[in-house]
Amino acid sequence: MDLHEAISERRSHRRYTSEKISQTEIKEIIEAGLLAPSPKNRQPWYFVSCGPSKKSLILSILKRKIEEEPKNVGSLPISTKSIAESSDFLLVYNRYLNEESNYNINRWKADILSIGACIQNMLLTAQSKNIQTLWICDILFAEAEINNLMGIKDELVAGVVLGIGERKEIPSRPRIGLESKFILTS
Repeated sequence: MDLHEAISERRSHRRYTSEKISQTEIKEIIEAGLLAPSPKNRQPWYFVSCGPSKKSLILSILKRKIEEEPKNVGSLPISTKSIAESSDFLLVYNRYLNEESNYNINRWKADILSIGACIQNMLLTAQSKNIQTLWICDILFAEAEINNLMGIKDELVAGVVLGIGERKEIPSRPRIGLESKFILTS
């Protein structure tokens, strides 16, 4: 699969089969993320693979959050189902927020953008391997509880679901045209 094909065919999947992804494939996907650019080569990201037992505990936390605040959790109910069906669930962290005494909004923005590029590299690499993904930020509704469970004090940025999606036709993704998203100045 070439790059343009991976970009144009990648979709956010929310339904997965029971087929498992190998640890080798997961490592290759993460290694692709590590190749993302970051200002001053900061590489602010790190990942935690949840495994079945931690994934189950995280799902309990998320379900409890949905029960407590059903109107304030975005699409967390849908995301929770995807996490439950997935082969693996990765938590993505920013290692610098609580580490640097002179951390400021500009560094935070740069780090978050870098982490986004890292995640996108991972998603495209997974797509090239016919592994489907879902980039989840709804878990941030339960950041404190998840971090407490994991024993981590760093900033949780996102979750990435990895799995073998149900094979269906690739639906079209409506996109706003270039002419309304690109301003050419002289």
